[in-house]
Formats: sequence, structure tokens, C-alpha cells
Amino acid sequence: MKIIIALSFLISMPIFAQKKAPFLNKLRCTNSVLGAVSSLGEPKEWKKNLDASVSSDFEGGGSVTIDVEKSKSTLTSNQNGLLLKLDFSEPDCKMKVLKISSSSGGFLDRDLDQLLKKEKRGVIYLWSPHMSLSVYELVEMKKYLSSLKIPVTILLDLNADIDFANKSLQKYDLPLEYLKRMNSRKLENFGATIHYPSTIFYKDGELVKRVPGFNGKKSLQDLIKRYLGEI
Repeated sequence: MKIIIALSFLISMPIFAQKKAPFLNKLRCTNSVLGAVSSLGEPKEWKKNLDASVSSDFEGGGSVTIDVEKSKSTLTSNQNGLLLKLDFSEPDCKMKVLKISSSSGGFLDRDLDQLLKKEKRGVIYLWSPHMSLSVYELVEMKKYLSSLKIPVTILLDLNADIDFANKSLQKYDLPLEYLKRMNSRKLENFGATIHYPSTIFYKDGELVKRVPGFNGKKSLQDLIKRYLGEI
């Protein structure tokens, strides 16, 4: 899956993480690199490798490796069927996508089962770069997601063109996680792929309702109250 490197993910890794692994401070472009890592997932435990690289598994599955050279760091991650390779070179430390590809994987039935078991209620939002309203809604949602106070899982159309999706995310500064592909047969059978965007509500371990089309903040809040109850 092609990835977008949203500037919004360029934030420093929590201080406690760097204290646990002080060698991370020796990376080139440390803040930019660790910000990218943070946007991809939560590392379990960093370790130094014999070839001077550092690596960690992600809490949610997959792994990340950072190779350090004289004036740059190269990040390689592999998770959920997505292989990503990023370059961060001094002096500006801007991210450059070297490689991005996807295989089978993404958000599978087992991931859906885990989500329904973990969260009492929440929203799954499916988008496609080929449907302009779904991209626009993503941009709007980024502004108010935290105010919804419930988990929101954002998934990409399984059949979307990755290059196009990547360009859309970069253009609007959207997070990397939005490129996780929807690959759940249960969601498909629930009608998730009939129209993009689609918003699916779940509660108490069950998929409750699918609402196709653009919503907006007020409409989405009303739908949450209707199908999930007061939060």
C-alpha cells in the first residue's frame, strides 16, 4: 500500500521511550524518524543490531528497522501487508518515500474480531481516493476525531490505486494509518464496499449499522447517538 507521509505524524517520540533506549538519540533526523515510527504504531522494545541499525516489533504486529548512515536515516517497516521504506536526510530531514508496496493483508476478519472484542462501541470509516467526497470527509474528520470520544478505525478501499491514494494523503497532510486496506470478508458481507465513503457502527461485539455517503461532524455525532447511544 502506498503511503503518505503526513506532516501531522512528524512529532517526537515520547520522552520516556528515548530514555529507555538512549541510542535512539544518535539517529540522524531523530525527531522526524521517530515521529514517522510513532504514526505507524507503538514499538515494543528497541534494540541495537550488529550492523549499526536499530529495530523493534510493533505492539500491533509487524516490525520496523532504522539504518543509520553518515548524514541520513532510512526507515523500513513491514506490517499489515504494507512494506514502507523512507529516507530522512540532513540538513532538512524531510521525508522521502523510497518504496511502498502492498501484498495480501490489511485489516482482516481477525482484526475486526479483535476490534469488536476490545472496544465496547465505535466507528469504522471506509474511504477511497477515487471518491472525492470521502477524501474531503477525511480532511474534515482529522479536525474533530478526538472530540467524538469513541474509537474510529479508518480503512482504505481494498481495490484503490495505491499511488493515487498516496498522493491524496500527501496532498492533504493525512496520517499514514489511513492507508490500511479493508480486507475483511465480514465487513464486505455487511455492505462496506458497496459505496465509498461508508461509515459502520459497532456496539457490544456486533456490527450495528452501515451508513453510506458523506456525513460531516454534526451528522456523524447524531448518528453516533442514534446507533451507539450517549458516549
